[in-house]
Amino acid sequence: MHQEAVRTAVSRFAELPNLQRSVIILKDVLDEPLADIAALLGLSVDSVKAHLARGRARLREINAAASRPPDVRSPSAAVMRYVTLFNQKDWDGLRAMLADDVKLNQSAHAVRAGRADVGMFFSIYGKMDQVRLAPAWLEGREVIAVFEGDMDARPSYFMWLEWRGDEITFIRDYRYVRYIMADAELIFSTSDGTQA
Repeated sequence: MHQEAVRTAVSRFAELPNLQRSVIILKDVLDEPLADIAALLGLSVDSVKAHLARGRARLREINAAASRPPDVRSPSAAVMRYVTLFNQKDWDGLRAMLADDVKLNQSAHAVRAGRADVGMFFSIYGKMDQVRLAPAWLEGREVIAVFEGDMDARPSYFMWLEWRGDEITFIRDYRYVRYIMADAELIFSTSDGTQA
């Protein structure tokens, strides 16, 4: 129980009622004696034991729910088409997917707007030999993972696109803010929806 309590994120402790949370932290994290916990909280030892048992049971439920594999969905047809055209280096095909009022946001640059200006974005990637894309999910949102080397197992950054039908209306490219990837947990799926 001590190891499980230590592994539990602080946010999960917050889901417990106050007394259960206090008793669990005092016993399972700080290893205080039951009699001392009872005296500190103004409870009987039996009451501390009851709160401890209920709190541990609830923490197991919370941890089990948090460790379930995320919902893996199939990539959308539009994202698959974008990824396929990009990996084939079909820049004209990608430009054809842009809406007339498309916008591009790259944190280090001014926002680009319009099909012609945003279309120049692909010229930059056209000069990079090893860049490849893969559809992915991040916190329930469909994104595109960007790998900079053929052998890279982890993406360097990701892109997020907004759509109007089959047209791209907005591209947010995180190339210049790669620190976001430090804590990001991207989930990859194959075209049939199974986790890759």
